[in-house]
Amino acid sequence: MSQAIAPELHQLPPLANLIVDRAIDNTQRKLIAGFRNKDNSRPNAKTTDVGSSLEDTAKATSASSVMAVANRGIAWREMIQKSLSHGISSLSTAQFDGEFKIKNGKAEGLDNLPEQPGVYVVYDASGKVAYVGDSGNLKQRWRDGHMDSHRLGEKNGKPYKLADQFEEGCTVRFIKMDSVETAAAVEAHWIKDEADRPSVNKRAELKEEQGKRSNIEAKKMKDASGSTSSLLKGAGVELAKNMGWQNLEQLTSVMLKALKGELVDILAGGKSRISQRVERFFHQIWAAIRAIFDAPLKLLAGIVEFIVNAFSKAISQIYGLARNLFDLANGAWNLFRGAKTMSTEELVQKVSETIIVSGCLVIWDALDPIIEAQLLPMLGPAAPYVSCAITAMGFGLSSFYLQKIVPAIVDFLVAFKQGWTAALDAKRDACLQLIVLEENEWKLVSELEGHARSTGALINDMQQHVQTLSAHRPVQRIDMRALRASRRNLS
Repeated sequence: MSQAIAPELHQLPPLANLIVDRAIDNTQRKLIAGFRNKDNSRPNAKTTDVGSSLEDTAKATSASSVMAVANRGIAWREMIQKSLSHGISSLSTAQFDGEFKIKNGKAEGLDNLPEQPGVYVVYDASGKVAYVGDSGNLKQRWRDGHMDSHRLGEKNGKPYKLADQFEEGCTVRFIKMDSVETAAAVEAHWIKDEADRPSVNKRAELKEEQGKRSNIEAKKMKDASGSTSSLLKGAGVELAKNMGWQNLEQLTSVMLKALKGELVDILAGGKSRISQRVERFFHQIWAAIRAIFDAPLKLLAGIVEFIVNAFSKAISQIYGLARNLFDLANGAWNLFRGAKTMSTEELVQKVSETIIVSGCLVIWDALDPIIEAQLLPMLGPAAPYVSCAITAMGFGLSSFYLQKIVPAIVDFLVAFKQGWTAALDAKRDACLQLIVLEENEWKLVSELEGHARSTGALINDMQQHVQTLSAHRPVQRIDMRALRASRRNLS
């Protein structure tokens, strides 16, 4: 039996449906981001453990994980940028941001170290590379880490690993980085790239499959290091992955909403057959797939988000803003293309939907991590899912009530704009009429000017003709009195 003759689905009330749909979107977004951003609790394992993977995913379903996934392009941007500006492709070409010296176990210039991530290189007294390291806080790593460990080793009679360099004299050079991932990637790349491994570094870094998420990301960048072109290739791979994951997220959302619709219908006593439900379900999935491929801009949403976040730290601080801005721009473009073919009612509806949905998404997506952080001490692992429900309710309520206010405002503005446009068109038509009238008058003046020239030429010719006749035959005066007298005599 075809879908066309299947019984109509029972549905939730509009407000409840809006809240449930948004809760589905929020939850599955966090679940997918959790899967993408989960730590590997079984690195280098030879078997797959579904239970461990699910547990790792559940632990990573937080707003911070979603933000980390969305902002993954930032690290690649920094690696490419540092490759061009600091020559990090090789230690021999590296341009450092600063340096300090250590002699007789005492460091000079530690106060000038930045309190941010970075990578550093220890050169011994002969100028040879002795050690390469990284840290999330350069100043703390050296003040409370290396130097304290050296003093403690002297006290306990167990020399620190860099004791010889610290006593004989060494120079430490560093490059500031924006994240621990990029710092770890550069460190691992330099250790691997160095022809003679630094004497103090006992092993290669990020060689095997990693467990910690930051190291997993760092290993990707380390494996792509070597040149700017190879880094660009690695970033391109991440771009494609981001696009694929976003499309999967969209399809998953459609599937869950389709299942929700069927469950609501079943609970409400719907009479559809199993075959009708299955056909209807797959019809919605196929419609979503077609919508993705029929809208090229939407297909590239993942690439747009990756690039926008890579180039803007401000946008990257709110995980969903880049996506919402893209949806807003895409909706505005479609409105612009279809405005001339839409009726006023359709235009008001589309503009209102764009304003309400995009505005509420920006607000509630920004509030999601804040609400989750407040709930985390009380609810623990359940905080991400409760915050999903709260933000879904907030989105649904705000959207529902704004739909009663915004369309009236938009309708007024559209009507005002249409009236203003009509008045402007009338003024334009009046100006065109004046221009046409002026052109006609100008043509008339031109014709009169030509007529005047031809008349003047005729008068001039007549005067010359009269002068010519006067020169050859003198003019005789007629005596009117004599003429009258002669006429009387004749009569």
